[in-house]
Amino acid sequence: MGKRHPWSRGRDDDEHFTDANPRNTWNDNDAWEGESRSDRALAAWSGGGALEKLPSDTGPVIIAGDGVSMGNPFIKRRERPLTMRITAISLMAAIIVTGIFAITPMGATGASQVTAFQALAGSLVLQKGPTYFLYTAQPGEDVESLAKQFHVQIGGIYELNGLLLGQELAIGTAYKIPNDRNYGANYRPPTFVVTSSAGGGNVFGSNWWNSVSGTPDLESPCAPDGHGSPLAYKLHSPNWGSHWVRGFSWYHNGDDLAAQNGNTIHAAQSGQVIWAGYDGTNGLGWSVKINNCNHISTLYGHMQKLLVKTGAYVLMGDPIGLEGSTGWSTGPHLHFMVEWDNNPIDPFPYFTGTAAITNYVS
Repeated sequence: MGKRHPWSRGRDDDEHFTDANPRNTWNDNDAWEGESRSDRALAAWSGGGALEKLPSDTGPVIIAGDGVSMGNPFIKRRERPLTMRITAISLMAAIIVTGIFAITPMGATGASQVTAFQALAGSLVLQKGPTYFLYTAQPGEDVESLAKQFHVQIGGIYELNGLLLGQELAIGTAYKIPNDRNYGANYRPPTFVVTSSAGGGNVFGSNWWNSVSGTPDLESPCAPDGHGSPLAYKLHSPNWGSHWVRGFSWYHNGDDLAAQNGNTIHAAQSGQVIWAGYDGTNGLGWSVKINNCNHISTLYGHMQKLLVKTGAYVLMGDPIGLEGSTGWSTGPHLHFMVEWDNNPIDPFPYFTGTAAITNYVS
């Protein structure tokens, strides 16, 4: 018989097999002395708890058991660290977002040269933009009056709201007003006017800004050729009995003339109507553009009703519409523009003074 092992089931109840109990240990000087490791491996314990030595040539040994686990069979799964879980989630999110941007990068068009990686990188970088508050436009207000009211730059309002040159405010629309008084001081809004015709003739476009004055038809009436001298083109007031509201500037591409709502609007000079319709995208509402020949065009906006159609020939003073407040407008008035080769220029030099542009002068 060998020495009783500490985990023997047959141990006495009064025995305490601890590391401190010498009876809980043995060494090479005990019953195993002289036995090889392979012989020891073939030892099994019996129901009585005594160790028995089995012959080394018996082959595999099956040790009977009672089905009771000697330890906890369910080992608790080690939880992954929080950083590891966050990293895994972030990696999956990056893969998904990269796949999306690989199709169409954020903020890019189909013709953009921005790569998917650049788009993803740009989207993950926090960009600090200008701070602002929202203000809803009221009747009679314009960009200039808002800039004065809140002591900010006109260019800042144009830039924050993505307004193009000549676009005006619309009643009830909320606009961004910068908190920084100097923001946009040097900003100049881009123009959306198409300035040339591929074939040289008139282009009857889908809106006033892409309706291009070119070489007029042979039968078209024309304004006098002033040869570059503004007064020599003989323009007349388009809004008789009106009063001056505001003029041309780098952010306002025409003169505003206001009379009673419904006042008749007249052609400032003879020519052909190359646009007569509603501008719902750039804020001019019911509007008319006339090719007056010799590089000059005139344009009339915000009318409540049109009295001419595209392609019609008109003479100086002919009724073309009624004053209104359609499109981006905060009150009844006429937005009157003069263009040189389809580029907006200041209308005022083409009249002898305020009285001439606001009243009919024979």
